[in-house]
Amino acid sequence: MIIDFHTHLLPPSFDKRRKEIAAKDRTFAALFTDPQAKMASKDDLLSAMAEDGVDMAVALGYGWTDPGVARESNDYLLEAAAASNGRIIAFCSVDPSWGDPALREVERCVAAGARGIGELHPSTQKTKLATDRGLAGVMALAAKEGLPVVVHGSEPLGHEYPGKGDTHPGQLLAMATRFPDVKIIAGHWGGGLPFYAHMPEVREVLANVYFDSAATPFLYDQGVFSTVASAVGPDHMLFGSDFPLLRPKRVAEMAIADLRPAHAAMFLGGNARALLTA
Repeated sequence: MIIDFHTHLLPPSFDKRRKEIAAKDRTFAALFTDPQAKMASKDDLLSAMAEDGVDMAVALGYGWTDPGVARESNDYLLEAAAASNGRIIAFCSVDPSWGDPALREVERCVAAGARGIGELHPSTQKTKLATDRGLAGVMALAAKEGLPVVVHGSEPLGHEYPGKGDTHPGQLLAMATRFPDVKIIAGHWGGGLPFYAHMPEVREVLANVYFDSAATPFLYDQGVFSTVASAVGPDHMLFGSDFPLLRPKRVAEMAIADLRPAHAAMFLGGNARALLTA
């Protein structure tokens, strides 16, 4: 089974309302001010999954900062999941700074079928992962409900790109240290955090952290897969494409070429299945 753990869907109306939504939401403005920035609907994702041999996909929000935008997006993800015959799994996106309203939105979405929280985007949401009180409330609820949490990660080096932000490895490590009872998925290889797992004290903190491969071809060469498997273990890796930015097949082919067959099977779906059914 192949499970894409990092895809994004948006309500179709968002494409025609870019200026309106960008004026409300900082994350949307960072990602979609350019009219060429890709958006995808439920049907787009299901079509790509069928063509690329993906059995299930986790559909994430984008780390919204406006409650109205978040609710509209979350509702679309929930509707997509309900109509997909189990092929799409909805996560819900909230801004921890909202406090109690963020918790109520997570509870509403979970009651409607959401299976996790994310994607959080600490840069545009202005969340300090080591100290933020609002984040503590969201993570406590995640621990109580057994919800995985996806958080955007970014590299402290290298080229800039829309939405990169500054959620660097040290901040993600602080989050993992602070919330050891929550399953955390650090997107985009955690901005390189796995590379530090050869330090025993870092590897110990990462016991409950997973790393997804979203946008890999735009960030690293093919060897990143075996490098991460060596550093954190193949059981801490999740296949993520960042669709519609990339097609799932492109990322999967890189992984298959670099990983041992048994490790590739874990990465492409085994780890995700275990995480989602825990």
